[in-house]
Amino acid sequence: MFDFFKETISNIGIKLISNFSIKLADFIEEIIKKSKDGDENDNSGDDAQIGSSGYNAKIGSSGDDAQIGSSGYNAQIGSSGYNAKIGSSGYNAKIGSSGDDAQIGSSGYNAQIGSSGNYAQIGSSGDDAQIGSSGYNAKIGSSGNYAKIGSSGNYAQIGSSGYNAQIDISGKNSIGFACGYKSIIKAKKGTWISLAEYARNEDGKLMPVFAKSAQIGNKDYTDYSGKTLKSNTYYILWKKMFYPVDQFDGLWTIKLTEKKRDNITIIKAIDVDDILKSEIKEIYIAREGKLSAHGYTLREAIEDLTLKKLGNVNIDEIVSKIRETRKVTRSQYRAITGACLYGTNKFCEEHNIQDLEEISIDELRKILINDYGAKQFWKLIDNQ
Repeated sequence: MFDFFKETISNIGIKLISNFSIKLADFIEEIIKKSKDGDENDNSGDDAQIGSSGYNAKIGSSGDDAQIGSSGYNAQIGSSGYNAKIGSSGYNAKIGSSGDDAQIGSSGYNAQIGSSGNYAQIGSSGDDAQIGSSGYNAKIGSSGNYAKIGSSGNYAQIGSSGYNAQIDISGKNSIGFACGYKSIIKAKKGTWISLAEYARNEDGKLMPVFAKSAQIGNKDYTDYSGKTLKSNTYYILWKKMFYPVDQFDGLWTIKLTEKKRDNITIIKAIDVDDILKSEIKEIYIAREGKLSAHGYTLREAIEDLTLKKLGNVNIDEIVSKIRETRKVTRSQYRAITGACLYGTNKFCEEHNIQDLEEISIDELRKILINDYGAKQFWKLIDNQ
């Protein structure tokens, strides 16, 4: 089955290799040598060659056949002409292209890449990349972890080798594969998907042990329960079978059962982060409307859901107290963000602070980044 991955990568034409960033940096350096350095560039002519090595560069080009390179951080690059070749090796890059036949590469972290033209070829090797493409016949490759890839054009070919990838394919007649650990795919009927399953070897290292392909909507391909794979549902590969996964309060879970109790939906699930544990403990999710809460028991989940529904906390008072003490407790964080007890405890365990009832703002800022409620919390604390 891994021959399938190899063949698909070859067809896509994007090599997910370790020296991708070096090759991209060389490409950028060559362009920079042919152009003038600068923090801000704007070019409307055809065949433009633009290079920048400084931070916070803002580069725009509307001509065809543009070649744009940037090696500084926080670059913002835009191109509306055809046949654009855009490369960025700095962090936090924002790259957009609306012309056809674009070739876009990024090796820095936290890249945001968007393309609306047809025949786009997009490659990213940095972590936390967010890639979007709306044109037809897009070829997208990502080797970084935590990539979020979306494609709405038809005939897309998408591949990801990084861990925790999230691929969403809404175009028709497409193909997508995620051969990284804990990766998930959602696609439309008729699209082919492929996923890989991992295990730890004797040294504790993650190793691929199985891979599987299927076509969404084809009755010959089913999930763990024997149901045909559905459109608009994320799937993960576990125990050599496809399992539907869903996200509640920022937590990805494998849904096992679902039933109604009055107005509350009760879901029995498995935390995706626990799939390699020798002993897996099921969790419960209680959901009503847009609110949901987790717990190791049904009672915990419903109690947390009830607290969220009350919503009678004085957030301004809590925020003021945190600013005054420069410390935050678990209960304060939960009150501000609506995070459930399960999710809060899990965060503390992951960062080895489970024995702390409170933590300083400075220490929390180092670890609380993309977790559930983080954006809302820092916005309130920093008074933005």
